[in-house]
Amino acid sequence: MEQKVYYDSMDGLKLCGVLTIPERKPVGFVLMAHGITTNKDESGIYIRIANRLCREGYEVLRFDFRAHGESEGKQREMTVSGEIMDLEAGVEQLLNRGAQKIGIVVSSFGGGPCVMYTHKNNDKVGCVVLLQPVLDYIKTFLEPELPWAKQSFNEKGYENLRKKGYLLLDGIFEIGAPLMEEFKEIRPYEHMKFIKCPVLTIHGDEDTKVPYDVALKYHKCNKKSEFMTIKGADHGFGEENEGKVTDAIVNWLNKHLRELDLEDT
Repeated sequence: MEQKVYYDSMDGLKLCGVLTIPERKPVGFVLMAHGITTNKDESGIYIRIANRLCREGYEVLRFDFRAHGESEGKQREMTVSGEIMDLEAGVEQLLNRGAQKIGIVVSSFGGGPCVMYTHKNNDKVGCVVLLQPVLDYIKTFLEPELPWAKQSFNEKGYENLRKKGYLLLDGIFEIGAPLMEEFKEIRPYEHMKFIKCPVLTIHGDEDTKVPYDVALKYHKCNKKSEFMTIKGADHGFGEENEGKVTDAIVNWLNKHLRELDLEDT
Protein backbone atom coordinates (compact mmCIF):
# COMPACT_ATOMS: atom_id res chain seq x y z
CA MET A 1 0.00 0.00 0.00
CA GLU A 2 1.22 3.51 -0.84
CA GLN A 3 0.30 6.53 1.23
CA LYS A 4 1.30 10.12 0.45
CA VAL A 5 2.30 12.03 3.57
CA TYR A 6 3.12 15.64 4.40
CA TYR A 7 5.18 16.64 7.40
CA ASP A 8 7.40 19.49 8.58
CA SER A 9 11.15 19.59 8.26
CA MET A 10 13.04 20.61 11.40
CA ASP A 11 12.81 24.30 10.41
CA GLY A 12 9.13 24.21 9.50
CA LEU A 13 9.21 23.71 5.73
CA LYS A 14 6.51 21.35 4.54
CA LEU A 15 7.89 18.16 2.97
CA CYS A 16 6.13 15.56 0.86
CA GLY A 17 6.83 11.84 0.94
CA VAL A 18 5.35 8.51 -0.01
CA LEU A 19 5.12 5.61 2.43
CA THR A 20 5.18 2.10 0.97
CA ILE A 21 3.65 -0.12 3.64
CA PRO A 22 3.80 -3.94 3.72
CA GLU A 23 0.73 -6.01 4.54
CA ARG A 24 2.40 -7.62 7.55
CA LYS A 25 4.34 -6.13 10.46
CA PRO A 26 7.47 -4.48 9.01
CA VAL A 27 10.80 -6.28 9.42
CA GLY A 28 12.55 -2.91 9.19
CA PHE A 29 12.17 0.72 8.12
CA VAL A 30 13.98 2.39 5.21
CA LEU A 31 14.35 6.05 4.26
CA MET A 32 15.13 6.80 0.60
CA ALA A 33 16.67 10.16 -0.32
CA HIS A 34 17.31 11.44 -3.84
CA GLY A 35 19.87 13.63 -5.62
CA ILE A 36 19.81 17.23 -6.79
CA THR A 37 17.42 18.34 -9.60
CA THR A 38 15.31 15.17 -9.23
CA ASN A 39 12.67 13.95 -6.75
CA LYS A 40 11.42 11.08 -4.60
CA ASP A 41 10.81 8.88 -7.67
CA GLU A 42 14.38 9.17 -9.09
CA SER A 43 13.02 8.68 -12.63
CA GLY A 44 11.07 5.64 -11.43
CA ILE A 45 13.90 3.55 -9.98
CA TYR A 46 13.06 4.56 -6.40
CA ILE A 47 9.46 3.47 -6.90
CA ARG A 48 10.58 0.06 -8.11
CA ILE A 49 13.15 -0.35 -5.31
CA ALA A 50 10.58 0.71 -2.70
CA ASN A 51 8.10 -1.85 -4.04
CA ARG A 52 10.75 -4.57 -3.95
CA LEU A 53 11.68 -3.65 -0.38
CA CYS A 54 8.01 -3.69 0.59
CA ARG A 55 7.68 -7.23 -0.78
CA GLU A 56 10.65 -8.13 1.43
CA GLY A 57 8.69 -6.80 4.41
CA TYR A 58 10.19 -3.29 4.82
CA GLU A 59 8.24 -0.10 5.32
CA VAL A 60 9.76 2.59 3.10
CA LEU A 61 9.54 6.37 3.10
CA ARG A 62 10.83 8.12 -0.01
CA PHE A 63 10.55 11.89 0.14
CA ASP A 64 11.25 15.13 -1.71
CA PHE A 65 14.03 17.28 -0.31
CA ARG A 66 13.19 20.97 0.10
CA ALA A 67 12.89 22.84 -3.21
CA HIS A 68 12.35 19.54 -5.04
CA GLY A 69 9.25 17.71 -6.19
CA GLU A 70 6.20 18.44 -4.05
CA SER A 71 8.07 19.82 -1.04
CA GLU A 72 8.19 23.50 -0.13
CA GLY A 73 11.21 25.75 -0.52
CA LYS A 74 12.90 27.91 -3.12
CA GLN A 75 15.69 26.42 -5.18
CA ARG A 76 18.17 29.22 -4.62
CA GLU A 77 17.65 28.93 -0.84
CA MET A 78 18.35 25.20 -0.74
CA THR A 79 21.43 24.23 1.30
CA VAL A 80 23.24 21.13 2.50
CA SER A 81 22.37 22.04 6.09
CA GLY A 82 18.73 22.30 5.06
CA GLU A 83 18.82 18.84 3.50
CA ILE A 84 20.30 17.45 6.72
CA MET A 85 17.24 18.80 8.54
CA ASP A 86 15.01 17.15 5.93
CA LEU A 87 16.75 13.81 6.48
CA GLU A 88 16.33 14.19 10.22
CA ALA A 89 12.62 14.85 9.78
CA GLY A 90 12.26 11.72 7.64
CA VAL A 91 14.07 9.59 10.19
CA GLU A 92 11.83 10.93 12.95
CA GLN A 93 8.75 10.03 10.90
CA LEU A 94 9.86 6.40 10.77
CA LEU A 95 10.93 6.29 14.41
CA ASN A 96 7.45 7.51 15.31
CA ARG A 97 6.02 4.62 13.26
CA GLY A 98 7.82 2.06 15.37
CA ALA A 99 11.32 1.79 13.91
CA GLN A 100 14.21 0.78 16.16
CA LYS A 101 16.87 2.02 13.75
CA ILE A 102 16.61 3.27 10.18
CA GLY A 103 18.20 2.00 6.98
CA ILE A 104 19.03 4.87 4.64
CA VAL A 105 19.34 4.49 0.87
CA VAL A 106 20.56 7.71 -0.71
CA SER A 107 21.66 8.80 -4.16
CA SER A 108 24.16 11.30 -5.53
CA PHE A 109 23.87 14.78 -3.94
CA GLY A 110 21.89 13.36 -1.05
CA GLY A 111 24.99 11.40 -0.04
CA GLY A 112 26.72 14.34 1.63
CA PRO A 113 23.82 15.26 3.92
CA CYS A 114 23.30 11.57 4.71
CA VAL A 115 26.94 11.05 5.73
CA MET A 116 26.92 14.14 7.94
CA TYR A 117 23.58 13.24 9.53
CA THR A 118 24.68 9.67 10.22
CA HIS A 119 27.95 10.84 11.81
CA LYS A 120 25.93 12.75 14.42
CA ASN A 121 23.18 10.13 14.81
CA ASN A 122 24.86 6.75 14.88
CA ASP A 123 22.31 5.65 17.47
CA LYS A 124 19.43 6.06 15.00
CA VAL A 125 20.90 4.61 11.80
CA GLY A 126 21.21 0.85 11.38
CA CYS A 127 22.92 0.82 7.97
CA VAL A 128 23.44 2.97 4.89
CA VAL A 129 23.58 2.45 1.12
CA LEU A 130 25.30 5.26 -0.79
CA LEU A 131 24.52 5.27 -4.51
CA GLN A 132 27.15 7.26 -6.48
CA PRO A 133 27.48 9.73 -3.57
CA VAL A 134 28.76 13.31 -3.82
CA LEU A 135 31.39 13.45 -1.08
CA ASP A 136 33.64 16.24 -2.38
CA TYR A 137 31.95 19.48 -3.44
CA ILE A 138 35.14 21.00 -4.79
CA LYS A 139 35.97 18.16 -7.18
CA THR A 140 32.32 17.71 -8.16
CA PHE A 141 31.24 21.35 -8.50
CA LEU A 142 33.64 24.21 -7.76
CA GLU A 143 36.59 22.70 -9.63
CA PRO A 144 34.71 20.06 -11.60
CA GLU A 145 36.66 17.11 -12.92
CA LEU A 146 33.81 15.67 -14.97
CA PRO A 147 31.77 16.93 -17.96
CA TRP A 148 28.39 17.38 -16.25
CA ALA A 149 29.26 20.16 -13.78
CA LYS A 150 31.64 21.85 -16.23
CA GLN A 151 28.60 22.81 -18.30
CA SER A 152 27.29 24.93 -15.40
CA PHE A 153 30.23 25.83 -13.18
CA ASN A 154 32.05 28.04 -15.65
CA GLU A 155 32.51 31.72 -16.47
CA LYS A 156 28.97 32.09 -17.80
CA GLY A 157 27.50 30.37 -14.75
CA TYR A 158 29.42 32.54 -12.29
CA GLU A 159 28.42 35.67 -14.19
CA ASN A 160 24.80 34.63 -13.81
CA LEU A 161 25.42 34.10 -10.09
CA ARG A 162 26.78 37.64 -9.73
CA LYS A 163 23.99 39.28 -11.74
CA LYS A 164 20.92 37.22 -10.80
CA GLY A 165 21.89 35.62 -7.52
CA TYR A 166 21.97 32.04 -8.74
CA LEU A 167 23.90 29.63 -10.94
CA LEU A 168 21.75 27.43 -13.15
CA LEU A 169 22.56 23.73 -12.85
CA ASP A 170 21.49 21.50 -15.73
CA GLY A 171 19.57 24.49 -17.05
CA ILE A 172 16.79 23.81 -14.52
CA PHE A 173 17.97 24.21 -10.91
CA GLU A 174 18.93 27.52 -9.30
CA ILE A 175 21.96 27.18 -7.03
CA GLY A 176 22.11 30.23 -4.79
CA ALA A 177 24.92 31.93 -2.90
CA PRO A 178 24.27 30.09 0.42
CA LEU A 179 24.85 26.69 -1.19
CA MET A 180 27.90 27.97 -3.06
CA GLU A 181 29.42 29.10 0.23
CA GLU A 182 28.77 25.67 1.75
CA PHE A 183 30.54 24.05 -1.20
CA LYS A 184 33.68 25.93 -0.17
CA GLU A 185 33.54 24.93 3.49
CA ILE A 186 31.85 21.53 3.83
CA ARG A 187 33.70 18.28 3.15
CA PRO A 188 31.37 15.29 3.53
CA TYR A 189 34.19 12.78 3.04
CA GLU A 190 35.72 13.91 6.34
CA HIS A 191 32.62 12.61 8.15
CA MET A 192 32.82 9.10 6.72
CA LYS A 193 35.34 7.88 9.30
CA PHE A 194 32.95 8.68 12.15
CA ILE A 195 30.14 6.44 10.91
CA LYS A 196 29.76 3.28 13.00
CA CYS A 197 27.06 1.38 11.09
CA PRO A 198 27.60 -0.81 7.99
CA VAL A 199 27.93 1.30 4.82
CA LEU A 200 27.68 -0.03 1.26
CA THR A 201 28.82 2.31 -1.52
CA ILE A 202 27.78 1.51 -5.09
CA HIS A 203 29.33 3.51 -7.93
CA GLY A 204 29.76 3.19 -11.68
CA ASP A 205 33.38 3.42 -12.81
CA GLU A 206 32.42 5.52 -15.86
CA ASP A 207 30.35 8.10 -13.96
CA THR A 208 30.43 11.42 -15.84
CA LYS A 209 28.82 13.44 -13.03
CA VAL A 210 30.27 12.36 -9.67
CA PRO A 211 33.92 11.29 -9.25
CA TYR A 212 34.21 7.52 -8.81
CA ASP A 213 37.72 7.76 -7.34
CA VAL A 214 36.52 9.96 -4.45
CA ALA A 215 33.84 7.48 -3.42
CA LEU A 216 36.32 4.61 -3.67
CA LYS A 217 38.97 6.45 -1.64
CA TYR A 218 36.73 7.33 1.30
CA HIS A 219 34.27 4.43 1.43
CA LYS A 220 36.12 2.52 4.17
CA CYS A 221 34.67 4.29 7.19
CA ASN A 222 34.72 1.14 9.35
CA LYS A 223 35.27 -2.62 9.12
CA LYS A 224 31.62 -3.06 8.13
CA SER A 225 32.02 -0.98 4.96
CA GLU A 226 32.00 -2.38 1.43
CA PHE A 227 32.38 -0.93 -2.06
CA MET A 228 30.65 -2.25 -5.17
CA THR A 229 31.81 -1.16 -8.62
CA ILE A 230 29.35 -1.28 -11.49
CA LYS A 231 31.64 -1.82 -14.46
CA GLY A 232 31.07 0.53 -17.39
CA ALA A 233 28.17 2.31 -15.68
CA ASP A 234 27.53 6.05 -15.86
CA HIS A 235 25.62 8.06 -13.27
CA GLY A 236 22.31 6.38 -12.49
CA PHE A 237 23.72 2.97 -13.49
CA GLY A 238 21.39 2.44 -16.48
CA GLU A 239 18.47 0.06 -16.94
CA GLU A 240 20.79 -2.85 -17.63
CA ASN A 241 22.25 -2.58 -14.10
CA GLU A 242 19.10 -1.77 -12.15
CA GLY A 243 18.46 -5.37 -11.11
CA LYS A 244 22.03 -5.81 -9.90
CA VAL A 245 21.90 -2.60 -7.87
CA THR A 246 18.48 -3.41 -6.41
CA ASP A 247 19.62 -6.90 -5.38
CA ALA A 248 22.68 -5.40 -3.66
CA ILE A 249 20.50 -2.93 -1.72
CA VAL A 250 18.07 -5.64 -0.61
CA ASN A 251 20.85 -8.01 0.41
CA TRP A 252 22.60 -5.28 2.42
CA LEU A 253 19.44 -4.34 4.29
CA ASN A 254 18.55 -7.97 4.91
CA LYS A 255 22.00 -8.59 6.34
CA HIS A 256 22.39 -5.48 8.47
CA LEU A 257 18.94 -4.04 9.16
CA ARG A 258 16.53 -6.96 9.15
CA GLU A 259 18.62 -8.93 11.65
CA LEU A 260 18.98 -5.88 13.87
CA ASP A 261 15.23 -5.29 13.78
CA LEU A 262 14.44 -8.91 14.67
CA GLU A 263 16.88 -8.82 17.57
CA ASP A 264 15.37 -5.66 19.02
CA THR A 265 11.69 -6.63 18.77
